[in-house]
Amino acid sequence: MTTDQQQDPQEAFAEGTPLVELFGKPGRTKLISVFVDERDDDLSISELARQAGVARSTVYDHLDDLVELGIVKETRETGPSTRYQLDGDDKIAELLYQLDGLVLKRLLEIDDRL
Repeated sequence: MTTDQQQDPQEAFAEGTPLVELFGKPGRTKLISVFVDERDDDLSISELARQAGVARSTVYDHLDDLVELGIVKETRETGPSTRYQLDGDDKIAELLYQLDGLVLKRLLEIDDRL
């Protein structure tokens, strides 16, 4: 590839876009998946970390952002810890749930299981 054909790194536009902000970090994506799959349950930090396969520190790194976006809400405090749940009243959370189902359906179709 010649220098003229190389992409100028300043022209990259994906960084900072809404979907990259939401899904761009693997730990965050895993947490969103857990919240969607367990949407009717409230979960502790430890439960989130275990189910997502990430460290508790990763949960803490992303949880405030997910709450601020309105996707996740604090449900109750149990002793010294707070429990969290997908916010069923939030439009983004509902769309994430629908997207999860559509992707699962498509994956099953690809595997000829549907």
